[in-house]
Amino acid sequence: MFKAKSKLIYVMMVAVLALILGACSGGDGNDTDDSDAKSDATSESKGSADVQSISFVTGGPGGTFYPLGVGMADVINDAGIANVTVETSDASIENTRLLGAEEAELGLLETGIAYFASEGIEMFDEDQITNVRGVMTLYPNLIQMVVMADSGIETYADLKGKKVVVGQPGSSSMLNLDLVLEQYGLEFDDITPQYSDFSQGIDMLKDGQVDATLVDIGIPAPAIIDIASQHDIHILSIDEDKIENIASNYPYFTNKIVIPAGTYNNVDEDVITAGVPVMLGTHEDVSEDLVYEMTKVLFEKKEDVVKVHPAGESIDPDSATEGLPIPLHPGAEKYLKEIGKLD
Repeated sequence: MFKAKSKLIYVMMVAVLALILGACSGGDGNDTDDSDAKSDATSESKGSADVQSISFVTGGPGGTFYPLGVGMADVINDAGIANVTVETSDASIENTRLLGAEEAELGLLETGIAYFASEGIEMFDEDQITNVRGVMTLYPNLIQMVVMADSGIETYADLKGKKVVVGQPGSSSMLNLDLVLEQYGLEFDDITPQYSDFSQGIDMLKDGQVDATLVDIGIPAPAIIDIASQHDIHILSIDEDKIENIASNYPYFTNKIVIPAGTYNNVDEDVITAGVPVMLGTHEDVSEDLVYEMTKVLFEKKEDVVKVHPAGESIDPDSATEGLPIPLHPGAEKYLKEIGKLD
């Protein structure tokens, strides 16, 4: 299903981007290639040749899912627990379907998408998926609406009549943005939506083809680091009362989260926003022992994941089940009970 590429390609892309972003005070050198790329990376386990080979579906190299998945896979492989192949994908929705079809054993996805799948609603209204299980919740995918600093767009209300990159048709990005627009009295008919992934959307914003681009991933977002190193940008805040309204109606939506000033070059004020937590998922037929061992090593070797991507900091047993809308896998449950984080 996926074209194989060496993890070396990913490392080379990171190195090239690091050179490009060297002048950016906050740059972290992450890859910003289009998120619809297809590739995979396999690290051989240092354990027995008899260990299970598993598929770990993530996202595009331009986002957070892929490098975070690489870091997690390295930790699992180095411990000799499994031979993990990290695969790029179209992220949450595709990953949920791959897990549900048992075509992958691990996957990163938004908790909102897991909820929709388990309930058989929204994009899963004709194919309810009930066998996906949680391993842990992680960082939130934050709603980051990027505009040029001189655009005159100061709030979400100012997006009326503007060309806005909203994500792919039927994506979680569109659903999350729709919740925010509704709070400002807007519908999708009030903007001119452009259906594209955020990497392409940032390029369109650079070229003046659109007025705003939604980037809904963790911080710091490589695509925003990229544009902020070349242009003066502004990221729209969401009013706190509107965040509270959304969170009260959609339990998978976060409360207020602050993107600190200085996260991106020349964005010198805090950005108030919210989003949807990301989770590490599996399916119910993956063995309890395997999930237990993978959960254990990810918590114990968290710092090794952080070395690959800072989103690894969100691997935290104290918050591992916060906002989890689907059942926890028995293997993860066993470990969290063992360390006193579950009753």
